Amino acid sequence: MARAAARMGTAPRALLMAGGALSIALGVLVAFLWHSPIVEAAGVPKLVGFVAFRGLEAALVWGGAWLCVRGWNGGPAPAEG
Repeated sequence: MARAAARMGTAPRALLMAGGALSIALGVLVAFLWHSPIVEAAGVPKLVGFVAFRGLEAALVWGGAWLCVRGWNGGPAPAEG
């Protein structure tokens, strides 16, 4: 059973896309720039820290992409198909 696309205005769509872009940027910053200092500052064993923070980074990037796509596709016209 196909689900109808939710109708939403321009402002919520822009906020979803901006939030998604912010989440992706934060995930990339954490992944590439701050990963080792965060793991060292947390005081947890390195393996646990690497696994936990890599999971956080993946969630930020994946969630940000989902928000961007949801904002882009959540336009005023229902999706065809």
